[in-house]
Amino acid sequence: MILTTMSTLLLATVIFMVLYRRHGGYYYRSAVCVMCLAICAGYGVIASLLLPLVGRADLINYSVSQFYYNLLGFLVDISVTIEGAENLKHPLSVLVCNHQSSMDIFFMASVFPKATAVVAKKALKYYPFLGWYMTLSKAIFLDRKNRNNAIKEAKQAAEDINNKNISVWLFPEGTRGHASELDLLPFKKGAFYMAVQAGVPVVPIVVQNYYHLYDSKAKRFKSGNIRIKVLPPVPTKDIAEDSESVDKLATGVRESMLKTLKELGQQQQK
Repeated sequence: MILTTMSTLLLATVIFMVLYRRHGGYYYRSAVCVMCLAICAGYGVIASLLLPLVGRADLINYSVSQFYYNLLGFLVDISVTIEGAENLKHPLSVLVCNHQSSMDIFFMASVFPKATAVVAKKALKYYPFLGWYMTLSKAIFLDRKNRNNAIKEAKQAAEDINNKNISVWLFPEGTRGHASELDLLPFKKGAFYMAVQAGVPVVPIVVQNYYHLYDSKAKRFKSGNIRIKVLPPVPTKDIAEDSESVDKLATGVRESMLKTLKELGQQQQK
């Protein structure tokens, strides 16, 4: 009797969410985001334990990303159009992306490649479910409050790129930018030192400004389509590890990403 009642409630909830996917407001959609994140983090814990047993650890983050993107995208009616996906085919790289809001996790999931680890702030390690999954999936946590530890962790990440045959994903702005503006915060150099030390290219990824769809301050959360553009890889093999050379690399990548962000914004307004 109890099992039947629970099954009926679950089925009713699923039907409601499917029918309401294009009508929910900010709070409803935010709750759906949290629910989907918890479900996918739970799946991630299981995937992190089982996939290595069959030699497919490279699919852990990829499968979780695909699950999250398709589940949440369907329930809140948001889709992504990816341009330049062929630039993700380089076997090893440092992927850098602009940072707008907490919804970046969803947009990151839409384009997240196989055999890639996430570089995240250490505080996320202690989040229930999400932190457990990230720890088991070998995410790279950087301690921003301790510069020496952060440098050591970044160097280890650079070594892991080649030793473990993985790419890494970072948000070089370090924190969320001004979502209402077509601009980027100054880039931190950690991602670019990693790329130079590992001798792998930097792959810039630009997510179109989605302020018109999502803004936590204005309590706005709408349906729609967002474009993501993957730029050609920027080689680093001939770049020295000194501060000036890395700074030049970071500046060049930021300029190309900012130009693309503005182009996407202009096309959006047409």
